[in-house]
Amino acid sequence: MTPILLLSPMQSISDLAPEVADALGIDIDIETTDDASVRKIIGRNPHIEVVVTRGGLAEQAKQIPGISVVEISMSLNDLLAQLSQLTSAGFKRIGIVSRANFFSGASGDFPILDVHVSIRPQADEAGTERMVRQMVDEGFEAIIGCRVAYETARALGVRAIFLENGRTSIRSAFEEAQRILEAKKREKLQAAQLTAIIDNIDEAVIAVTPKRDVSFFNRHARRLFAPKPGMAPDFARILPVLDTGEKEQVTAINGNSVIARSIPLEFDHSIQGTVLTLHEVARIQASESKIRSSFHQKGLVARYHFKDLVGESDVMQQLIERAKTYAGHDSNLLVYGETGTGKEVFAQSIHNHSKRKHGPFVSVNIASIAPSLLESELFGYVDGAFTGARKGGKPGLFELAHRGTLFLDEIGELAPEMQSRLLRVLQEREIMRIGDDKIIPIDVRIIAATNRDLFQQTLAGSFRQDLYYRIHVVGLRIPPLRARVDDIPQIFEHYLQRFSAQTHQTPHLTASARQLLKSRPWPGNIRQLRNLAEVISYHETERVDAEHLAAALGEQEHTVSDTGFIAIPDRGTLKEMESEILRHLLAKNPADAVCQRLGISRVTLWRKMQTLAVSA
Repeated sequence: MTPILLLSPMQSISDLAPEVADALGIDIDIETTDDASVRKIIGRNPHIEVVVTRGGLAEQAKQIPGISVVEISMSLNDLLAQLSQLTSAGFKRIGIVSRANFFSGASGDFPILDVHVSIRPQADEAGTERMVRQMVDEGFEAIIGCRVAYETARALGVRAIFLENGRTSIRSAFEEAQRILEAKKREKLQAAQLTAIIDNIDEAVIAVTPKRDVSFFNRHARRLFAPKPGMAPDFARILPVLDTGEKEQVTAINGNSVIARSIPLEFDHSIQGTVLTLHEVARIQASESKIRSSFHQKGLVARYHFKDLVGESDVMQQLIERAKTYAGHDSNLLVYGETGTGKEVFAQSIHNHSKRKHGPFVSVNIASIAPSLLESELFGYVDGAFTGARKGGKPGLFELAHRGTLFLDEIGELAPEMQSRLLRVLQEREIMRIGDDKIIPIDVRIIAATNRDLFQQTLAGSFRQDLYYRIHVVGLRIPPLRARVDDIPQIFEHYLQRFSAQTHQTPHLTASARQLLKSRPWPGNIRQLRNLAEVISYHETERVDAEHLAAALGEQEHTVSDTGFIAIPDRGTLKEMESEILRHLLAKNPADAVCQRLGISRVTLWRKMQTLAVSA
């Protein structure tokens, strides 16, 4: 079915129209009818968008809403040809009777040489018939007219010629119909695009007339203002917003908090109403969450979970249970322990076990950033805040960690001036970028870590006591390997299998190797143990004996002894610690060298060895 319909008053036009349409390459429907049937014909063809017709048929078609009408005008060539035909036959008084629109309103008497031509337009078919009878009574010898005029004149015995439309006028009408149809398609496409855009933006949009009538609203507005799903929207609650005079305000609609913005609608140099946009606070928060989730792609994500922690000792299992309990709360947490015990692994596991697990996990090592740069890294800066600042500014780590966790590693290295700034942020839960005057609220959980004794630092005055208690609401002490000896072989095998996966080996530890691993102090803790597993994996052997471990450990201990460090357990009495120092030194040095190094005599050394049961 085609959207163009030709309504023809005469069969002759209906016969000519298909040839013209074919020449233009368009499809049309054709109906030959009278004025009374126009509405009925269009009604049974709902696909019709443009009607091509003339005279009274055009007047009837124009009364139907949604239909574009193209009138077939009478060309001058066609009219002169018909007049010439009558004058050649000797007719001196010629009348032209048709609808007014047929000649674009032309009317009157026109003497042409010795011929009298009179054009008398009529409003309807009845008037056309009366006028033809009147002109015949006046002595007009011939009539040119529409279908009714033609038929009436012939019935009265007067020469009649039907106002024919030639190819030129029909072609012009069809071309105009095609232009209108293409314009309609463009309008429909633009309307569909506009509707799609407005319906799919995150805001509810409402257009209000100067009389406070809602003339337009999108689907978000329909959903927001409907009291219940499926019910009609009730916009009465939002209209009072227009009376406040505020361009932006927070209000509640059906229990939903929204930010309402009022935009005057200016048209033709005057205000023609108002457009209201309403953004749900919940959607803003959801969008913010999506934006922040993109930080996962930038590495701001916690990779470790509690299942990644290796160890079945009682001390480890109890620690994990405590950590899971703390994960269920938002209190700031201090994780402390020796270097290499896995403090960040615990921090990431706590984050992934908390309600913040879908938010970012931002980790920063305080000691790795120069004090002069730390402030800009933590709090960010605006464009032009200082020389060398990134164009457009930069968000700080606190902003990046919003709705998530900020892990401050080596917090004990924080400079005094930054301690004051951090304390205020933790108290107020808001930050201000460098060079800015705007306050940015933040929702961040702080997990700090240190291998220092922060409490002793507070007593010494190098760490603020109020900051210490702010970050140490709850605490976790991660035990060193020597405090969970039974876990050492399991952890070693875990890393050994990971490193050996590339060689397709399945190495296992002998009993002597296990015993050797459990007997070592492991001053570097898990980091040192991991390094040992990596070295052993290079051997590509499936049976790992004590001698393999001893060789690798010997190299590690040689490096440690060269640096002058001794690993001392932090548990036990002072005498036990002194015994460990003597045993370590005597294992690698002669007695005279030990005496010289400690500044004691051989007698004193001998007495201590007897008292502490240390063998040379």
